[in-house]
Amino acid sequence: MLFPSRHQVLACSSLIISLFSLSACMNPGQPPAPPLPALTEAAPFSVADTNLAAKINDVDLTHIALASLAKTNAARNDIAQLGETIAKDLTDNHDKLTALATTGKATLVAKPSAQNQKLISQMQHLHGSAFDRAYARYLASSAKTTSAAIDAGNSASTNADLAKLAVDLKTKLLGYEAQAK
Repeated sequence: MLFPSRHQVLACSSLIISLFSLSACMNPGQPPAPPLPALTEAAPFSVADTNLAAKINDVDLTHIALASLAKTNAARNDIAQLGETIAKDLTDNHDKLTALATTGKATLVAKPSAQNQKLISQMQHLHGSAFDRAYARYLASSAKTTSAAIDAGNSASTNADLAKLAVDLKTKLLGYEAQAK
């Protein structure tokens, strides 16, 4: 019986190894990935959602404007600091609302309502303790009226994110009212 020489074994083994490595390139391995599902578009806001978004927008814009006044017109430091907090929190809230409205294909106005704009104009002329009293009264009345409007709007709303944003706003306003006393 003849045994192959060492050179023949090395030559054959390198040939076999290269054939095995090339055969791995020819086999596809795993099947291709299935196609991705189509992206679903968010449903446009219903009439109730649009009304709730408009109410939240008006409240946000009014509170942000009055909070900016509180930073400069308040006599009490706690009211001025509360104004800074309200401006920051409700600006973030308004940004979220704007994103939701864009997704829901709703358009928000850029200014507060005429009634609230009149209130802002009146509050601009107040300074010191007169501003503090008027601002605390506004926070108390706004928290009550906004809470009622949000509760009514949430019952008819079909958008869970908008409803959550409304409840968060209601909670914040009640907290601000308690701090302003």
